[in-house]
Amino acid sequence: MQDEDDARADAPTMDDLLSSAMSALSHSALIGDADGHVVREGNVLGSTATLANCAIGAGVLATPFAVSKFGTVAGGIVIFVTALLVAYTLVVLVRAGSVFSSASYQGVVKDAFGLSASRAVSATLVVYLFGSCVAYLIIIGDSYTKAVAALAHGSDGAWWASRQFAIAVVVSFFVTPLSLLREMSRLAPASAVALVSLAYTASAIMCKGFAKVDDGAPKAVAFKLDADSISAVPIIVFAFQCHIQVLAIFSELSAHASGTDESLDAVDDELVERKRVRRMHTVIALAVGACFLGYFLVGEFAYASHPNVSSNVLDSYDKGDATMTVATIFMGFSAIASFPVNHHAARAALDDLLATTFGWEECAPGQAPISRHATQTFGFVLTTTLVAFAVTDLGEVFQLIGATCGSLVMFVIPALLLLHPRMRSKNNAGTNAMDDDLQGLDDVTRELLSSAHELLQSDLDDDLDFGDDERGSSSSSKNLPGPGTCVIVATLILFAAFVAVSNVYVLFFRK
Repeated sequence: MQDEDDARADAPTMDDLLSSAMSALSHSALIGDADGHVVREGNVLGSTATLANCAIGAGVLATPFAVSKFGTVAGGIVIFVTALLVAYTLVVLVRAGSVFSSASYQGVVKDAFGLSASRAVSATLVVYLFGSCVAYLIIIGDSYTKAVAALAHGSDGAWWASRQFAIAVVVSFFVTPLSLLREMSRLAPASAVALVSLAYTASAIMCKGFAKVDDGAPKAVAFKLDADSISAVPIIVFAFQCHIQVLAIFSELSAHASGTDESLDAVDDELVERKRVRRMHTVIALAVGACFLGYFLVGEFAYASHPNVSSNVLDSYDKGDATMTVATIFMGFSAIASFPVNHHAARAALDDLLATTFGWEECAPGQAPISRHATQTFGFVLTTTLVAFAVTDLGEVFQLIGATCGSLVMFVIPALLLLHPRMRSKNNAGTNAMDDDLQGLDDVTRELLSSAHELLQSDLDDDLDFGDDERGSSSSSKNLPGPGTCVIVATLILFAAFVAVSNVYVLFFRK
């Protein structure tokens, strides 16, 4: 009896097992330990792939349907204007991240507008990104079942052909390990899959468009504007959404081309930060440009070849078409790569929300202690998997949240940030940075670029120049936004309202 009692006493408890498991994870090559601070090892190419991956998703499959509601020319214009607005708001967020030294979207909101606003935004982001991740799992399951139906005839009803089986396998062997990674920069190889998927889908649709035979079907039109056109705007806008993750990517971006800032330790911190901001502008231009090119080609060629294109462009092609079957498989791979980058932002928002609620130490995205990092990751992945098992469509509630949150994070908050005094107090430093960047160029090129920069900034000069003492203005009045900024802010907010109302119209009133 004594021996049995001793054996029970020596047996490991559940707490011991959990502690051992957490210790093993913290020392693993997959996760590693963290000290709560950002690791800046990102490079331009990897950051570009990751940022583009944040945007690429189901939106690419619905873009042809949206173009069909505008026509070829008008649809292309809408995609282009949306890309410009997205790039501009991303630049605003990056500048805010630099000014406030924030590593996450909710961090910028906290530093700019206070703790209460940050908590509200964090909670909204968690719900929004939860729905996005469930949608990615649904895409994975649907892509698998469509591919199996096309490649393995007679598989109907087989357990291995079900969407639940596909989701369970993918989550176990791919999604969970990728989601456990602490740094967004380590997701760059997986993110490249999303770009390859978009490139293949665009190329396949282009080839199909060139090979189209005139069969008497309705012809594509150049311009179209009606109620359906208005309802298609949210499809195009939300296809570019990558604002939530951009600050985490920027926080990990190195100022040095080798992917580390070690060689710049002795250099002025302000110079290092300017280099990082400039490199992030390159990332934004490349990522948004890649998405624009892919969406434009997919939308235009799919609509031109199938004027009655469905909301999922792949459904408009023959189910036995091998080329489109491969495209379906690629989009499933893209969803696998997109889940972790969206989860990374969701976990960061959740951790910040819990930290402010329970008084935990606040950490950079992905850099929380292993117990918080692992439990939040496993809990999020498990919950989204169970929801994806149970539903095939997120329904109107999640779509409504997505519409309102998407408009908020893409346009409203960047617009409000433009009004913040600290965002306007850095203009002189920005002008000096521009002069530094032009050093080494020939006189003509330097003069042209400097003139272009001054022209683009002319509308904001009154907002950003605090040296005008001739008007006898008080310090508070000098810090007020000028007419150029007010116009931009009003435009962004009105556009956000239009997008949100359009989506509500589609969800609840359009028959």
